[in-house]
Amino acid sequence: MPKTIIFFISILCLVTSQAQTLTGVISDDLNKPLESANIIAKPLQEKASLKFAIADNKGRYRLELETSVKYEITVSYIGYTEEVLILEPNSSLKTYDFKLKPTGEVLKEIVIKHEYKPIVIKKDTLTYDIKAFANGNERKMKEILEKLPGVEVDKNGGVTVQGKKVTKMLVEGKSFFGGGSKLAVENIPADALDKIEVIDHFNEVGFMKQVSDSEDLAMNVKLKENKKKFVFGDVEAGVEVANDNGYNLAHAGLFYYAPKTNVSFIGDINNIGKSTFTFEDLMRFQGGVSSFLSGRKSFTNLYSYTNDNTDVVENKSQFGALNFSFDASSKLVISGFGIFSKVFMASQIETRNEYLQNAEIAFENKSQNDNNKTLLGIGNVKLDYSPNKNEKWYYNAQYQSSTNDIFNTINSATNLNSNTFETISNADNSSVKQYIEWHKSHNDKHTTTFVVNHAFEKNTPQNHWFTDAPFLAGLIPLETDTNYTIEQIKKVQNNSIDALFKHYWIINNFNHLYTNIGNNYGSSRFDTSEKQILTDGSINDFSDANFGNNVKYNLNDAYIGLEYKFKIGKWTNKPGLYLHNYHLKTNQSGTDYTISKTLFQPQFNSDYEFNKSENLNFAYRLANTFPEVSQLANRFTLQNYNSVFKGNALLQNERFHSANLRYSKMNMYRGVMINAMLSYNKKVKTTRNEIQITGINQYNTPVLTDNPETNWRFMGSISKKIYRFNLKLDSNLGWFNYVQTVNNVTTTNDRNNQNVGLTFKTAYRKWPDFSIGYNKGFSQFNGITNSKYQSDAFNSDLEITFLKFFTYKFEYENLKNTDNNNQSNYFDVANTSIRYQKKNSPFGFELFANNLFNTKSKNDYSFSDFIISNRQTFILPRVFMFSVSYKL
Repeated sequence: MPKTIIFFISILCLVTSQAQTLTGVISDDLNKPLESANIIAKPLQEKASLKFAIADNKGRYRLELETSVKYEITVSYIGYTEEVLILEPNSSLKTYDFKLKPTGEVLKEIVIKHEYKPIVIKKDTLTYDIKAFANGNERKMKEILEKLPGVEVDKNGGVTVQGKKVTKMLVEGKSFFGGGSKLAVENIPADALDKIEVIDHFNEVGFMKQVSDSEDLAMNVKLKENKKKFVFGDVEAGVEVANDNGYNLAHAGLFYYAPKTNVSFIGDINNIGKSTFTFEDLMRFQGGVSSFLSGRKSFTNLYSYTNDNTDVVENKSQFGALNFSFDASSKLVISGFGIFSKVFMASQIETRNEYLQNAEIAFENKSQNDNNKTLLGIGNVKLDYSPNKNEKWYYNAQYQSSTNDIFNTINSATNLNSNTFETISNADNSSVKQYIEWHKSHNDKHTTTFVVNHAFEKNTPQNHWFTDAPFLAGLIPLETDTNYTIEQIKKVQNNSIDALFKHYWIINNFNHLYTNIGNNYGSSRFDTSEKQILTDGSINDFSDANFGNNVKYNLNDAYIGLEYKFKIGKWTNKPGLYLHNYHLKTNQSGTDYTISKTLFQPQFNSDYEFNKSENLNFAYRLANTFPEVSQLANRFTLQNYNSVFKGNALLQNERFHSANLRYSKMNMYRGVMINAMLSYNKKVKTTRNEIQITGINQYNTPVLTDNPETNWRFMGSISKKIYRFNLKLDSNLGWFNYVQTVNNVTTTNDRNNQNVGLTFKTAYRKWPDFSIGYNKGFSQFNGITNSKYQSDAFNSDLEITFLKFFTYKFEYENLKNTDNNNQSNYFDVANTSIRYQKKNSPFGFELFANNLFNTKSKNDYSFSDFIISNRQTFILPRVFMFSVSYKL
């Protein structure tokens, strides 16, 4: 370790000896700091790179320069005359202040001599010029984004900028596959990118931006001129080498962009566990809901389509997606997308469960094998009509169909007995969703929005359980037989119509008044039936034992709200008060149950902008949520091999306070970025399942209580650039306090977790990209029993280019879990690849290995109110692949 530290210090000394730092202040001739002024250091010799900086709110700048290079340093700011400084090689100059003189002219067009601006900051828009950050070896957009200051891309394709998540992805100003980020960052070729625009408070309707208070962060990809009317993209095919297990992949990303027509196609076939899109993308695709109306839940379970999943023993995926946009006229744009996905997965999990508060059974050893086949098809079309510059219409329609077939085998062995269960599940789901939006700017002071949203869903899951021994004794009415077969049929149908009328009144630049009138209507039909099919063919219907539900459900929410937005200097506030009239009616077993309530729901938003790169935001609301139809179904429902659920027809609304405080700061002068968020949620009326446990069998029913439930969460990160390195500290802390009843014993429980991580990585274009990180996690559960565990996670990534055309990558993850008895489990996983591609050649060749160490399984711990689990998940074996790609 001492040798490592000495080596690291030596490297730092070498770096600092070859670098020169120039600092100073940029101001006008009245000594007023010019925030966000651009400083460009252009090298006046070959084989040296351009340097740049942006002044902070105090006008300070910092330039990291090469000592042996001569630079022409230019400072520019809109409305001011540029100033130029020539810095000689090995100059002793360490500080220099620039004073810019105003042009004294009102310009209609500004022509800047140095058009090469690496980063330009305007009020809500941050623009990166790709030329300043790319080295030409990047293949996909993801590799470009990872090199942009303040931008991060996670393993699932999610993008954050200065700690805020990108919620809308655009290409040339138009939505890309519904606006999801993963399809864009992993498929758009890097050499097609010209600039990246990051737009905060994004709104598709230009005249709505000043009143909409949008929290969306959009990323707009600007293409190079030669890609704006051109077919580009790439295709790739790969086969397994070194073994003969049949692993393969084929991928295509093809794009055509023209002034009036854009078409994108993405296709993928592989059996190495690689998914093409994330669950967030899927939620966006299957949404079909206006952004002005949200909160409707979908009953379709489509998790199996999303995220890379190598935590299985088999994974076969087929995916195809088509996105299009067509300017039918100067006023009408027609766009849409189609998605098809087919996934087959087989998984194997071994679990040891330790039961708490249980006199009969102390442990359960459970092995579970799943085979899951899913099909998904989505078609979406959107009409964007602008009759004039002050009016906008949208119509969006979507159809979705999916099937989910599961074959599951569970072997459960306890200290009392053992059972084998086989389950066959089939689910057919379909939905139609549509909405229409109208926005009208009447004049500079008055704007109107009207939205109507409709959604229809129908889901019909069916389950069959097979076992050779009785189970759920005392909870289900089994008749004695040689083998036991249980059939369950569910039918869930949801229909909703929501409408909103909103008027925006701009009283003056510092005072706005918004009026909201709306109605949300939802109806559901929930039917279940369970029966035993005996060996002789006869039927034992469970309906006589209070099984089988038939529920009709209607919930109407009519509301009116007033929001007042006012600004005092840098401080913007928006208090609001909503009056809701809720009417809930259910009918089951011939009995009607009705709830009518009128409730006030206040809310408050406050934003303080210290400067363009530092902001503090606070938001609060009091809200109510009403139970779903399945929670109100007052007859028994079989959930799985060891669980029965019964709803509660007398449930009413949960009521909760929600608040969050968010702080962000980016200081390029000091190389510091800070992002922090503190959230608080308190339920004053809480619905929580009461649990009865006998052995491994569970009976659950929801109960509404006045027991408070509080949830605190803090998430924060701070990063600091130290010469040519970045050091980042992350934290994620949570404190959850609630009251739970298990076996008629009511306890106050605390479920807390703390995760702190440190990441160190290089931040210099001429060096290899290298990062190493460590994350320490703690989890505690305190109730009638106490449990805790901790985790230690190491990860490292390396990317290096050598001999001009070779790129080598290595990823490593190491995780250790330790329980309260100081017993540990451990696993590590590594992936590596080497790629060869000449800079101007369309062909690329890659050899890569997934799960390089051939790790057999992953291990983890978890706990709940009554069970501690030690789980072992088997994963895909080591795979060596060789692939060839062709770039159009």
